[in-house]
Amino acid sequence: MRDALLGSLMACVLLLGLCGVAVAAEKKFNHYSIDLPNKCTATEKEGIVTVSCGQDSFFSIGIFTKAEAGGLSTKQFAEKHSARLKGTAPAKADDGGGWTFQAMSGRVMTHADVSSEGDMTMLFISDVSDKDWPEALQKAYDSLRGADNAADSLIQKSLFERE
Repeated sequence: MRDALLGSLMACVLLLGLCGVAVAAEKKFNHYSIDLPNKCTATEKEGIVTVSCGQDSFFSIGIFTKAEAGGLSTKQFAEKHSARLKGTAPAKADDGGGWTFQAMSGRVMTHADVSSEGDMTMLFISDVSDKDWPEALQKAYDSLRGADNAADSLIQKSLFERE
């Protein structure tokens, strides 16, 4: 009897421990998903999702097909969003694979990259302190993955191969 009680108690402790491990919930969007830690929020507007884990730490991402981007080239797409955000004129990215610009978001300076591959175009915006992100935001960023091979390839090439 005592062994059965001890076994049940151990099973409950193990289950409680496993529940504590699940600290992120997968959030699916049009062309990608993010594991969102409990400390973070995600809001979507016009196909762009902003993930925040504090007042000034965030990133925004949007992935669009050529049709969803209105048939715009990568440069035109960067110009459109730079104008919308009242940012600097887009410049060719150092790696030659896209366009980049800066803009203010409230009182926070942001950096934006627009890249494309095949039929997909991605806009990625982050606060310029992205090297000092809170751990929860970094985990959300690291969890980004495409909903299909084309979107995942664009994410990997644009965000992770440069690091």
